[in-house]
Amino acid sequence: MNIRKTLLTAALLAGAGVAAAAGTAPPAAAPNADTLMRAVRARNDGRDVYSDVKLVLVDERGGRRVRELRYLQKDYGADEKLTLYFTTPNDVRGVGFQSFTYDERAGRSDDQWIYLPAFRQVRRIASADKRGSFMGSEFSYIDLEKLRVTDYRQRTTGEATVLGRACWTVERTPVNDEVIARTGYHKTVVWVDKATNVVLKQTYYDAKGILFKQMDVARVEQVGGIWTVMQSDMHDRVSNKRSSLVFSNVRYDVGLADKLFAQSILKTGVGDADLPAVR
Repeated sequence: MNIRKTLLTAALLAGAGVAAAAGTAPPAAAPNADTLMRAVRARNDGRDVYSDVKLVLVDERGGRRVRELRYLQKDYGADEKLTLYFTTPNDVRGVGFQSFTYDERAGRSDDQWIYLPAFRQVRRIASADKRGSFMGSEFSYIDLEKLRVTDYRQRTTGEATVLGRACWTVERTPVNDEVIARTGYHKTVVWVDKATNVVLKQTYYDAKGILFKQMDVARVEQVGGIWTVMQSDMHDRVSNKRSSLVFSNVRYDVGLADKLFAQSILKTGVGDADLPAVR
């Protein structure tokens, strides 16, 4: 998921010299980082997917708020479209969000839109605004986009274990100031599951090299043969606020209708009648 797309404190595995001394086989050669990130971006996530989601907001004193939404995503050739529709509580009911992810080879930035019922207007989210908070959470709008390969210089830096799974660690630095301005990240490090190409952890650094935000996958499951992130936690280390995206009722390849990804659905909303295959 893009939001599934994506995203955790791990111990480095023993080095090759230690393994050889113990009489075990040396570790496999580290993969090319660009090749690995392309595999992450292209990994199988079905032709379409539906999920119920809870967005859990936890403030610095431990107070919790929960917002519920419907998550729908569908492939359109090499592109993808995502629709999010908030159902509860009443203060966010009817808020809609869409993201169009384009084939990176087209050299085109992804598009995002949001609909706020109070204004009865669909607003395009400008690139300069994508580093802003998504619905009051510690996830930014840019965090909802699918991982992009060409925006970064990257190198494989080692191996680690996350959630009991062997991972590659990859350090990524933006290719130019435009990427920094759009994301707010001067460096990120990702932990990629060797077996599934799922990102299980990601850390984010500022211009001084200080870690200010961290994403940890809390749970991953196989659904319909597809490895799926079921909970993703984001921790702002400056404010000490946390947010979680918790997925349930995940269904792949259900034949979601194209109207669910038309911009008009943001105003009309996604009701049970629109989802006969999953409700």
